Amino acid sequence: MNTIGSIQNIDIGLLDSGKAEFYFTSGGFAGLKYDGTDYPHVTLKRALPVGQPSEFISVYNTENKEIGIIRSLSELSRENLDIVAKELDSRYYCPGVLEIKSVKDKLGYVYMELHLDTDKSGGHTKSCAVKDVSKNIRMLNEQSLIIFDVDGNRYIVKDIDKLDKASRKRLEPFMF
Repeated sequence: MNTIGSIQNIDIGLLDSGKAEFYFTSGGFAGLKYDGTDYPHVTLKRALPVGQPSEFISVYNTENKEIGIIRSLSELSRENLDIVAKELDSRYYCPGVLEIKSVKDKLGYVYMELHLDTDKSGGHTKSCAVKDVSKNIRMLNEQSLIIFDVDGNRYIVKDIDKLDKASRKRLEPFMF
């Protein structure tokens, strides 16, 4: 029986994880051997990067055509998971914000100086520009928000209440 609204009857191109073999090429690109076909350079993208980062991972070839979707990272073997996770981590690098040092609104851009939580001891400070703040500074839930800069970088404030008072005050006009 084919009923409207039944997700079971929709083919969204899920990959069979048992047929997928991810690998790194000698040039450092992620590749995929799937069901008898070799894709020597693939791109991985999260369909729901914030809400469900381990679910619905799209795999694209070099022509940006979707090969298929990985339903869940938990379905992958340890070897495949290591490769896929490394690729996703490099694509979706998103450091945490420890402090908002300054905010300046100038000529349609908001310029921010952020103290980031990075691998470096104590983190580091980064300047960024944000255009169209209503779209590029978004609340994720009541406690956290994400900032997208003009270069495509992402920064996350995991818990607004953990920021110092001055940082919260600088960020307040953009929290909607």
